[in-house]
Amino acid sequence: MGDVSIATRRSKLAMTQASQVADLLMAAHPGLEVSLVEVTTSGDRDRTSAVTSLTEVGAFVRAVQQAVLDGRADLAVHSCKDLPVEGPDGLVAFFPPRESPWDVLCGADLDSLREGATVGTGSPRRTAQLRRLRPDLQVRDIRGNVDTRLEKVRRGEYDAVILAEAGLRRLGREEEISYRFSLDEMVPAPAQAVLAVEAPAESPAAALARAVDDPSTRKAVEAERGVLALSQTGCRSALGVFGRAGESGIRLVGFVEDEGGPRRGEVQGADPAEAAQRLREVLAL
Repeated sequence: MGDVSIATRRSKLAMTQASQVADLLMAAHPGLEVSLVEVTTSGDRDRTSAVTSLTEVGAFVRAVQQAVLDGRADLAVHSCKDLPVEGPDGLVAFFPPRESPWDVLCGADLDSLREGATVGTGSPRRTAQLRRLRPDLQVRDIRGNVDTRLEKVRRGEYDAVILAEAGLRRLGREEEISYRFSLDEMVPAPAQAVLAVEAPAESPAAALARAVDDPSTRKAVEAERGVLALSQTGCRSALGVFGRAGESGIRLVGFVEDEGGPRRGEVQGADPAEAAQRLREVLAL
């Protein structure tokens, strides 16, 4: 059938995610050969800025997208939650089935953390929701990949860290999970645990990638990112949105904390756009 190339960041998790998409493509198209094109992004080079500021400007995705636009690769694979709402013209995205979307604690169970224990996260969303559950804890910013963050816990720099369960599962590190937050406790980031596979519109690569697109995941992502777009809050805000697509439409749960205080809401919409608009109104975004 021919060859197809996938642009990806060089991190272990990014390479694993791209390889998993490659496996899905080869299963959907027997005889297809897939190779990876490694790309270094500005976010990978910047080791000091807060993760929120880097994600806001697409520091982890722009160079990967450019590799496709330049013709160095046929497809790009990203963690969908890293994608800015406004992307470059000419690319379309496909979404394989979602991995487990929950946030987890590594290092200690939530209830067993001592008063004043230090928890690492670079996410305002996670910080705001954790403080509602355990206002006695000390939250500190943290950078680095999954291995680096877990090592900081082992060295005693942090008592625990909050990570996405999806990343740990993709890396085969589920044994590191000490506590899984429920939806009632911590609403995930928009599109958390979803991979985005981008290709030039109407290209042969797009036709190949369409085979791995999951309709339920797509509807949830469109609704969740729709709230992000409507709110114009960006990744620096403490905004969580999680959607489920069913026969009756889209159910969306959201959390936000800003100058108006913390707010949580749940809505139902006939389609992603309606659900997103309703949640925006309920959360007064």
